[in-house]
Amino acid sequence: MSTATPDAPRHTAQVDAWLARHRPGYVADLMQLVSIDTRSPRESDAYDWLGSYFTALGAEVTAEPRHPALERHQAANQNEHSALSAAERANLHVRFPADAGLPRVLFSAHVDVVPPAADFPDGFRPRVSGDAVVGRGTADTKGNIVMLAAALRCVADLGLPLTRAVMLDLVVEEEIGGNGALSTILHGREVDEVVVLEPTDLEVLHGHRGCLEFTVRVGGRASHMGGDGVSAIDGAMEYIAALRELEARLMAEAMAEPDFAGYSRPMQINVGRIAGGEWHGSIAALCSVGGAFGFLPKYSLDDVQGMLTELVAGLGDPWLREHTDIRYEGIRNGAYVGDPHSAVATDLRRAAQVVTGRQRAPRAWSVSCDARLYHDHLAVPTVVFGAGQLAHAHSSAERLSIAEWSQGVAALVAFLTDDREPAR
Repeated sequence: MSTATPDAPRHTAQVDAWLARHRPGYVADLMQLVSIDTRSPRESDAYDWLGSYFTALGAEVTAEPRHPALERHQAANQNEHSALSAAERANLHVRFPADAGLPRVLFSAHVDVVPPAADFPDGFRPRVSGDAVVGRGTADTKGNIVMLAAALRCVADLGLPLTRAVMLDLVVEEEIGGNGALSTILHGREVDEVVVLEPTDLEVLHGHRGCLEFTVRVGGRASHMGGDGVSAIDGAMEYIAALRELEARLMAEAMAEPDFAGYSRPMQINVGRIAGGEWHGSIAALCSVGGAFGFLPKYSLDDVQGMLTELVAGLGDPWLREHTDIRYEGIRNGAYVGDPHSAVATDLRRAAQVVTGRQRAPRAWSVSCDARLYHDHLAVPTVVFGAGQLAHAHSSAERLSIAEWSQGVAALVAFLTDDREPAR
């Protein structure tokens, strides 16, 4: 971090010295947290650790069971864990002491992680490699949980007055649809702004695209390979080709959207699974295609479902048109764009810029997360921010740069204390 310049943090030297002393301990903390397997529905396996961790910072930590109205809510996601008890799907709500009258900022971070792939067998056995901690959840997003804790401890140790009252929700099921965040909202949150912690490379993002998971089931007519059957596999291939044409059209639209500038692929239609056929010598009677449709805020979930349905009508064989259906089981994340000039967006962006030295124009994110729930249902300014590279999240070598994490701590200290030299 460079020496203080106009509008730069006044306490740069003190924060740097504090990080030099405490960084090894926080790296060890992150490794402990990463070593706990928190794939849904095992998030609560980390709750004793997290509860003790934030209680030691002076916070009040409450386990908040799944809200009883969740399953009836239109934004809820029905998944394989919905049958578990409310207590088994609890979140942790963390509240820090603060002076009355301060703006109230709620941080939200998900505890769940995606499963390590077969080529990442040591995902829950973290290690340090050069400047990075490697392990499942380091970037997405356990590193950011530890980053916030470090920032708050730094503020306390340096005796800096908070200029925002801080709350934190540690939530379940972000990776599979957002029920945890929705439950916290239904329990009620009186806040003025929200920061959702995700691996954004310390960029402050004021919106994100949506995501709809879908499964297309193509029904063919089976026969011997020398017969007159209708191939479900050929129908599925035709549907995938139509998806690619649709993606190209929507991509051209998306590239012109100012809030999504700078991305090589601001939206995507991903085909992630295909299965079909019964016998090598038979024309296939069934083929299914599973995918995820990323879309920009100009479209709703209903709009996207309509586009997918229209593609069925374009299949060449009448049999295939009549015997193809689409199911929506999985993520149903809407998209949103908020105010890039809200206080939380402006103050956090300024803090990140002066710490990193990178000037970034305001924009939204090209993936989705829980932020849209806070924006839509709390109706307060909501941004996405955190250390870590999106390219590393969910990867077979997920990692978090310790240097970037340290910059994130410094940025949060500046954001939470308004720690800036006045401009001259």
